[in-house]
Amino acid sequence: MSAHGIMGIINLLRGPYLVLITGREPAGTIGTSTVYRVTETRVVKAAADSRVVSGTDAFDESNYLRLLHKALSVSSFYFSYDFDLTSSLERQQQKRQDTPACMVSAALYKSANDEFFFNKYLSEPLIDAVASSGNAGVFVLPVIHGFFECKPVSIKGATFNYVLVTRRGRKRQGTRYFSRGADEEGNVSNFAETEQIVDFAASSASSSNPELDGLQMSYVQIRGSIPIVWAQVINMRYVPTLKVDIAASRERFRKHMSRLIDTYNEVVAVNLVNKVKYEKPMGDGFAQLSSEFSSPQYHYTHFDFHKECSKMRWDRLSILMDELAEYNARFGYFKIKRDAKENPMSGKPAQLQSGVIRSNCMDCLDRTNVVQSELARVVLTRQLRETGVFSSTDVIGNFPAMLSMLNNLWADNADAVSCAYSGTGALKTDFTRTGKRTKMGALQDGRNSVERYFRGNFFDGERQDSVDLLLGKYRPKAGAHPFADDLPLESRALVGTVYISLFMLVYAFFFPRGGHWFCVSNFLFVSSWIMVLALVFWTVKEKHTGELLNWPRLTHFPFRPAVLRANSAISLPLLDRLFSSSDTKTSLRSDDIKKAWPTDKKMA
Repeated sequence: MSAHGIMGIINLLRGPYLVLITGREPAGTIGTSTVYRVTETRVVKAAADSRVVSGTDAFDESNYLRLLHKALSVSSFYFSYDFDLTSSLERQQQKRQDTPACMVSAALYKSANDEFFFNKYLSEPLIDAVASSGNAGVFVLPVIHGFFECKPVSIKGATFNYVLVTRRGRKRQGTRYFSRGADEEGNVSNFAETEQIVDFAASSASSSNPELDGLQMSYVQIRGSIPIVWAQVINMRYVPTLKVDIAASRERFRKHMSRLIDTYNEVVAVNLVNKVKYEKPMGDGFAQLSSEFSSPQYHYTHFDFHKECSKMRWDRLSILMDELAEYNARFGYFKIKRDAKENPMSGKPAQLQSGVIRSNCMDCLDRTNVVQSELARVVLTRQLRETGVFSSTDVIGNFPAMLSMLNNLWADNADAVSCAYSGTGALKTDFTRTGKRTKMGALQDGRNSVERYFRGNFFDGERQDSVDLLLGKYRPKAGAHPFADDLPLESRALVGTVYISLFMLVYAFFFPRGGHWFCVSNFLFVSSWIMVLALVFWTVKEKHTGELLNWPRLTHFPFRPAVLRANSAISLPLLDRLFSSSDTKTSLRSDDIKKAWPTDKKMA
């Protein structure tokens, strides 16, 4: 077996497992450094078992491995052997200037950005092992989770690489409904940094203007959940229950914004949620805490995206762009000219980006993607004009091939971030791809919205568990048994009824009563089982969401409803035997069943 890198080591019940990168493909370059996408991983036992597991522990171990494989199966991990992909170009340059030459290390992990070093938890055993070794640190490979793509652009005699990279934070990640708001340290859910790079330092770049040789320009934006204490609690309804706690949010808000100011110098928070109805408490809370946070380096604006752009009036995004124009112009972008392509880290910066725009909606996905792509396009136009590639009147829309490439690249980025958080592609990508809203795009959004509903209620709890395991938010312990089946009797009966109803409907489809589907008897048969299903779903929605929806098992979700056990004292062994786990079934021997429910008595 060959491997292209080590993502790290994870300790489960049997001992340590090695997580290897066994498949990769080139995703593009930055300067002369190649960036790879992880296409395959493999989890192998690193040593002999440190302890023997059996019974329920063995069952838990198999579930941990299944969750780990689930977390690693996504196609959005990226790495480079000689480039710090966790850091923007500007941060790398500042780090290099602040570090004495004698202290510069070939080990990328030593200078990696802790926020975006996604496999940091997996790498900790390796980092501890190589701490006293000289060059062994090169085996610690920082990996990011998000998006990376590189496209060559040839325009008006100049050729350069356009690079788009999104780094998702690791400190508070998860799924859409189980990871919201800010934690006690000020880390927010779905936090991500997106960097747009215009790269004339790539080996394929060329220009008739020698001033462009070796030039790199970078523009950074960020996104993240509204930094207050809030949650959307699944309840089988299309719209979850919204819970907001402003009183508990002040310190978390302060920590989050202070950290952003320390990192990016100046911050403009762009809030895109609705100002009315369901989302109003979120907008009001964000505005209240922003007004209380007194800092000359922090600015807040609220743009009701859905109201302003309703009825497909997407041109009204220009209102927000005009409002942000002053900040965008003042913040600028990072610009550096490399001395030689052979030394990609050389050169001194010509200018720095002095601030950042932080965008958010409820999910920090769909509306946020649209706004970020528009902001990036404005800055790209400015960069190409200031370097002489564009004239003062040129706009990207004048070059259809370049416009199409940008639109598709940003839509792909939107889909990648959305799939990681919600499980589906992004909404509104038809506008990102084509520059206008279409009916087919609206239909696709409807399909994705329905899929998000089912994933959020019935699948995302397990996905949250897989992320928590990968990032070290949960560390397996012997005897914990988080996968134990503790459903009360009523819930098992409801699940059994669903299975029976579905079986009857399938049976009616293949073997219709009366000989054909539209026979009255078949219609009545199907209708009655559909009514049974509807009754079951209503019962679950009203009384049993706490145990029958898909909640995380590994970590505590504070808003999970209490499990209803109205008839917990009742015991029906045959029903228990039908719906219990394998361990429980083993304990229900036939003599116990006869003792609890004797069948050899003579009936009157």
